[in-house]
Amino acid sequence: MAGKYINILLAGLLTILLFACSDDRDSLSGQASGDPLLTFNMTRAGGDIVGNTLVYLFDGQGSDAGKFNHKVQEVTYGPDRLSMTVAAGMWNIALVTANTDFSGGLIQPVRSAARKDLKMWETQLSGGTLPSMPELRTANIDGQQVIGGQDNSVTGTTILSRNVALVKVVIADAGGLDVNGTHNFELKDVPTTLNWEGGLFPTAKSPRVSNTPMTGTFRVKDSVSLPGHQRSDTLYFVIPAHKGNDYLTANPKDTTESHMKVSVDLACEGGSRFQKTDVVIPRVPRVNGILLVRLLVGGKLDVTADVLGWEDVELNADLSQTQLYTDKASVGLSHKDTLYVNTNASDFSVQSPGGWITSVRKIANNGVEITANVDTYVDNQPRSSYITIKANNVTKRIPVTQRPDEGTISVNNKRLVFCPNLHENRQIEITSIGGDWKFLTTNPRKATANKQNGVAGNSTVSFTRSSVAYNKTLDEGHLVYGDTTVIVKNMMTLDTDTIRLTNCYIYVDDNNTIAAKAPEGGASSAETISEDVIVYGGDRIIENFSSPQNWIRNISWDFIGQKLTFTTDRNVGNPDPEDDDEPRSGKMTFRHATCPDYVVTANVYQDILVTIPPFHFFVVKFTWKNNDVDIAVEFAGNHLTSIGANNSTYDKIPVGYSMHNHNKGKAPEVIGTAGGTSTGRVSFEYRGQTLLQWGGDATGGQGETVFFNAPVLEGDVNSPRKIKLDVYATWYTSDRAPDTMTLTMYAYKGGSMQPSGTNFVHVGGETEPLYDKAHIVMITTTKGASNYSATTGGYTKVATITYDRVKHSASIKVWAAVP
Repeated sequence: MAGKYINILLAGLLTILLFACSDDRDSLSGQASGDPLLTFNMTRAGGDIVGNTLVYLFDGQGSDAGKFNHKVQEVTYGPDRLSMTVAAGMWNIALVTANTDFSGGLIQPVRSAARKDLKMWETQLSGGTLPSMPELRTANIDGQQVIGGQDNSVTGTTILSRNVALVKVVIADAGGLDVNGTHNFELKDVPTTLNWEGGLFPTAKSPRVSNTPMTGTFRVKDSVSLPGHQRSDTLYFVIPAHKGNDYLTANPKDTTESHMKVSVDLACEGGSRFQKTDVVIPRVPRVNGILLVRLLVGGKLDVTADVLGWEDVELNADLSQTQLYTDKASVGLSHKDTLYVNTNASDFSVQSPGGWITSVRKIANNGVEITANVDTYVDNQPRSSYITIKANNVTKRIPVTQRPDEGTISVNNKRLVFCPNLHENRQIEITSIGGDWKFLTTNPRKATANKQNGVAGNSTVSFTRSSVAYNKTLDEGHLVYGDTTVIVKNMMTLDTDTIRLTNCYIYVDDNNTIAAKAPEGGASSAETISEDVIVYGGDRIIENFSSPQNWIRNISWDFIGQKLTFTTDRNVGNPDPEDDDEPRSGKMTFRHATCPDYVVTANVYQDILVTIPPFHFFVVKFTWKNNDVDIAVEFAGNHLTSIGANNSTYDKIPVGYSMHNHNKGKAPEVIGTAGGTSTGRVSFEYRGQTLLQWGGDATGGQGETVFFNAPVLEGDVNSPRKIKLDVYATWYTSDRAPDTMTLTMYAYKGGSMQPSGTNFVHVGGETEPLYDKAHIVMITTTKGASNYSATTGGYTKVATITYDRVKHSASIKVWAAVP
């Protein structure tokens, strides 16, 4: 046999050679006479696999074929073989093993029951969750003839392969996750049970699955090479898998159809969470294979999956007994590592395929020094290759992975918090072991470092906060303020550490002034939801609100929507009632939650209170019983030299019976009888529109009306804010005075005013008046002469209406006696 060898590619598979020997050869001491010795040569299995192997016998023929007979109790374990005595006969043999002690979880078969109906393994809950199971390996050797009482030799081979699948789960791409948060994962509908044939129980199509998920927690890191992208570490789960009758073929058909599901609960930047439940994995696990599940986290959760081979190493087993071992099965390095070889051959050789493995050479004490190129390494993208070691006819291929040597670079402060005036500068200390360092992110906009690289050992680096004059249109503030990360890398060991820069800033729009909503109508308070404040940095939270003014209260902050909410009370109860509902200013103080000593005091401005909504027509109506009344209404006292130049053009132009004789031609006017019978000034214009209009002369108690077209004066720079309108009345019937009449004022919105006799009615628009107020007044005068001006005699001054064209309110001062 010398010089001959066989190539075995172990994809988690171990070859077993079986030798059945009669009792007169190599008999074990103390074993039953007449039973032949059965020996399993477990080549390349390893001590743990051999030492944990259990042997079970099932009947191999007759009516009981396939039914359990007994477990072999006395097994002799050698370094690479098992020996036992077995009664002569035809046996179906089942071997079960793992690289750890699994016997406590194995379910013992029941005598005279078929293998497919017997549970072999069922994963039990541990601490309320479903754990991974051991890497269980099984082999079924059916139809093994053992003959006693004669010299015979029976040989054969079988495969002792894993009866499980490895599930590897990774967040392959994400954005917006909190690298310091907790990211929870659940693997659901996991198969739990295997039968003694190695299949899923009770069937491959409908296996028993757990109601409790397998769980894990991801660690998420920002990508160095792809800004804005993130990736997690890998979670590993070992689960039962179906060993069908064609599991060794490239595309087996006898597999499970039971899909597992995933659920995630991931922490996002800003404090929110991304949650998705019961997303189906598109591929099913395969026995002795890896189910690689990739999670893609964007606005949704996408799940992809691949089935990969679960490979160990490629070995050449030399039947001439050459032994070749290494101190580790694989090599992980950054720049350089050493592997030690143990062999009984006189010498060995090493080779590499080249590429990024730049050197492989033998050194003293059977060492192999492996050197890799660090300049072409792409951060966060480990790469794999191999080296080959050969001794005589035994060749061993050692996987080599280039990845960082973790723990070789660190910073003493992983988060630097800046804010205006208080924390403009921050320092960190970088410790780099075995190599020089540099920042991968140069000149971040949030803060600037005084150096970009350094040598091995300890280095002190100062960061200075950045600041700009904020301009919303250019969004410069969004670039400079807020959070970013800086990656520092050990250039020799490839290890990295991350520094988070938090440039806190609180921006208040409109020159540091927050606009407060004023109460409307009769409301006593108003709630303001303001977007005048923008918070940068950290959790973007402001807190500890206070105000020296008690009319500002109930202040809160929505950091997700970046909205400030507070309540302001109505401005009433002033010493001078004219100051009620006027504009006012206050203060509000708050601090940045991430930088607690950064305090901002903002101005709060509450605009004028609008007492009633804007209206179009203000109507003055007099009503009485019987006889003849004359009214006169005019703007007076509004000619202010400090305001405009045209406000005098509508002052002192009374409308009413016979009022056309006064201030003729001052403004475009209409003279006539309107809806009554006697001549008077019906209306006049201002800015091209009718400003004041009379309904006509009522001589028998029908009532007289004047309406004021308010929108004409809104926004008029030539008019004061508060415009006065005087109202007069007199009894034309000489013997009627003194007597009472009713003055009623209305405000209407929309529509039009249509004449109705000597009055007006509101048509269209809002049907109900916005304002409706009546006063009973005493009229003590009798008109003495038809040409009297209302202000020179013969009329009772009834009231002055002051119209606030900003508030849209009308205050009334009644001068006439009230009975």
